Amino acid sequence: MPAPVIQFKRGVLTNLPGLRAGEPGFTTDSYDLYVGIDSTTSANKFVGSNRFWTRNTGTTGSGVNLVEGTDNGSNYITLASPARLAGIVTYYFPDSQGSANQVLSNDGSGNLSWVNKSDLGGITTFTAVVDNELGNVDSGAVQIDGGLGIASNTTVGGNLHVIGYSEFVGVVTFKGGAIGLGDADTDTITVGGEFGSSLIPTDDDTHNLGSGAKRWKNVTLSGIVTAASFNGNVTTNSLTVSGAGVTAILDEDGLTSDRADALATQQSIKAYVDAQVTAQDLDFAGDSGTGAVDLDSQSLTIAGTANEIETSASGQTLTVGLPNNVTIGNNLTVSGNLFVNGSTTQVNTTSLTVEDALIEVGMVDGSAPSSDLNIDLGLLLNYYDGSAKKAAVYWDESVGRIVLANEVSENTGVLTASEYGTLEIGSLFLNDCAGSSQVISCTGSTRSLENITIDAGTF
Repeated sequence: MPAPVIQFKRGVLTNLPGLRAGEPGFTTDSYDLYVGIDSTTSANKFVGSNRFWTRNTGTTGSGVNLVEGTDNGSNYITLASPARLAGIVTYYFPDSQGSANQVLSNDGSGNLSWVNKSDLGGITTFTAVVDNELGNVDSGAVQIDGGLGIASNTTVGGNLHVIGYSEFVGVVTFKGGAIGLGDADTDTITVGGEFGSSLIPTDDDTHNLGSGAKRWKNVTLSGIVTAASFNGNVTTNSLTVSGAGVTAILDEDGLTSDRADALATQQSIKAYVDAQVTAQDLDFAGDSGTGAVDLDSQSLTIAGTANEIETSASGQTLTVGLPNNVTIGNNLTVSGNLFVNGSTTQVNTTSLTVEDALIEVGMVDGSAPSSDLNIDLGLLLNYYDGSAKKAAVYWDESVGRIVLANEVSENTGVLTASEYGTLEIGSLFLNDCAGSSQVISCTGSTRSLENITIDAGTF
């Protein structure tokens, strides 16, 4: 059985009141737990807080938080254990403050002491028998795991390998030998600036500007364009090639010529259809045009046989006007849907059997309402108790909830409960903001509360 929940009195730290002796209080902004002594705020005793430590998990160690003053913010320093330890490790701090620029040193047994920090001055040379393996940060004479800042010139005598992002600010010159940008056609080279020189290939009639499915989009050229040959394919809407007094134009066809090289387009076909098809060719109203299809004259045909009324057009509505009420002395069977458009539907029978699984009320013309009807919806139960009365189970539109009432009155579709009903059940389930769960159960002669929260309030 799910256990009930008991919540302490709670609120923000600045609103913490004087707690009575033994009364707990929890601050929701700083996560502190206090216990009262004598109903005064100064006597409230601090028990603990999540903000002063971090819990360990399956992959991380716990830590102690050193928190700044509350007036300054909620920042802190965490002294944390590593995720894995070889054993129990104890550190013993010095008994006094060290001097300026001193650092803590460990003697190997956990005893910490203040020692002078070593500074590197003048020329320092780092040597190693094995040179750096290009691309391996864990090789060479000097290995720096943190960041490196260099304020002056730097000269690299050997090869330079950079892993990750590189940024050069200022003038950058690459000279001598071959300069490669990328080593595969999947590498992307982006040029954000402008070229200040000519782009000349290393060989004549060898390198392409775009190839295969990877082509340049727009090309703007000004001046002289020289091509040794032009024998490729050109796909374009309009292309003009001129030179030495020769002009060739390939244009879309407007369907006004019989040229074999003319191309029909969507626009030209639409223009042709618009010019050839007139309004009288597509007249379905039967009121204009020659050769139009007149649907009005054949939409409904009365062809009664054997005392029946038949319609020859599928989907048409048949309206029969009767001057008086209609009484049917025998059974009435409706094979299709039955629609009653009057104001009242009354069934005077001993019992009513409905085979439908769902019954809907509140519909408007067979559809869900599209605006607020301002009426209540439900079931009215007529009974007699000294006078005629009505009980009801209904949706109260004014408050937006289901109501169970022993006695109600009705006025233009609005119910008013004068006495609310009593509910007798075997067990109680609630499906609310916490989800669906049982809240009252019974075992033997014991009734139990389940999934219940006892709330001590806020401060």
